Amino acid sequence: MNPTDADANSRPEIVEQYRDYSPPVRLKKWVETLLESVPPKYTVGLKTVVLTNQSALARNQRRQKIWQRGRKHRLANARGAYYRATRSTPAAVWLYVDNILQSQPGWTLRVPILRYLSLGPVLYHEIGHHIHAVHRPVYDGKENVAEKWSSYLSGQFLRKHYWYARPVLYMMWLMIRVIKRVERQVNK
Repeated sequence: MNPTDADANSRPEIVEQYRDYSPPVRLKKWVETLLESVPPKYTVGLKTVVLTNQSALARNQRRQKIWQRGRKHRLANARGAYYRATRSTPAAVWLYVDNILQSQPGWTLRVPILRYLSLGPVLYHEIGHHIHAVHRPVYDGKENVAEKWSSYLSGQFLRKHYWYARPVLYMMWLMIRVIKRVERQVNK
C-alpha cells in the first residue's frame, strides 16, 4: 500500500442525511475540499462526517443535551457535534447545515472564500475535538483546545487555497485591532 492509499483510507466518509431540507447543491464537495487540507494523520479513527439538519434528528436526539463551555445546551441548537468512538460505534462528526447557514445571506455561498469561512471553522472545531481526544490530548479545556485547532486548520486551509487574499485579510485584521483599541480608549 503506497502513502496515497493510506491517506485516502484515513479520510472520513461524508454522509448526507436530510429531511424536508434542501442543502446547497455542492455542499458535499465543499466539505471534501475542507477535509483535504487536514493532515491525514489527524483524521485517522474518524469514520464519518454526517451532514444533516434539525428535522432529520429523531425526537430523542433533538432533546439531547450537550456540554459547551461548562453549560448544557440542546443539540438541536448546535452547529456541530463530535461523537467519540465507543466499542460499538466509530468516531463521527455531525454538522447541522441548517444551523450553520441560517444566519448567513444566501449570496455568500456564491463567494468561495465566504462559503468556506462559514463551514470551515465549524468542521475544524469538531475535528479539533477528535484530535484532542485521540491524537494530542492537551489539558487546557476541551473547547479551548478545539478552538485552537479550528484556528490552526482554518489558517492552513486559507494559506493553501486563498494565499493571494492574505494581504487583504491581514489589513482587515489590523484595522479591526485599531478600531478595538480606539473603542477601549474612548470607553475609559
